[in-house]
Amino acid sequence: MKSTVIGLVLAAAAVVSPSNWRVGQGDVRVICPMTIGGSFEAKTAALSGSVIAGANGSPTLDGSLAVDLRTLDTGIGLRNEHLREKYLEVNKGTGFDTATLSAIELTGLSPIAPDGKGTFTGLLTVHGVTKVVSGTVDVRRAIEHLRVKASFRLDVSDYGIAPPRYLGIGVTNTVQVEVAFDVSR
Repeated sequence: MKSTVIGLVLAAAAVVSPSNWRVGQGDVRVICPMTIGGSFEAKTAALSGSVIAGANGSPTLDGSLAVDLRTLDTGIGLRNEHLREKYLEVNKGTGFDTATLSAIELTGLSPIAPDGKGTFTGLLTVHGVTKVVSGTVDVRRAIEHLRVKASFRLDVSDYGIAPPRYLGIGVTNTVQVEVAFDVSR
């Protein structure tokens, strides 16, 4: 009987104790449709952060994920310069040089042992402005980590970013963000 009680206590502790997930290798792509057709991507691998599954099965993850916007690369030097300096204004410092996703809440997945497809909502801070975003997430188990793929849309005007335009050609207001990364305990 004593071993059964100890087993139940350990099992309960495993359920309530938070799981700390640290970001490993990652890839962020922002797909920017053009106003006259076509699109381009701004890419970076500068993703960092960690999240902790809330106690008692809470769907909200504590912690945050951050992207260094100073490293976004569109493949064209002048476009990189305009993106970083004129529109994202990364030189303004904290809140401008990083995009941060926090207060992430998973739906359809367990935060302690996620596996499968679901949705998420979170608070995204870009350009000094914080707004709620939501999207899809797909989590798959690998040998020693989880592989996470998430995507969401955002309107750049919601974040106080001037409409990107150069020589009469611009980026539409809505861009698609796609993120893939590994997390491990």
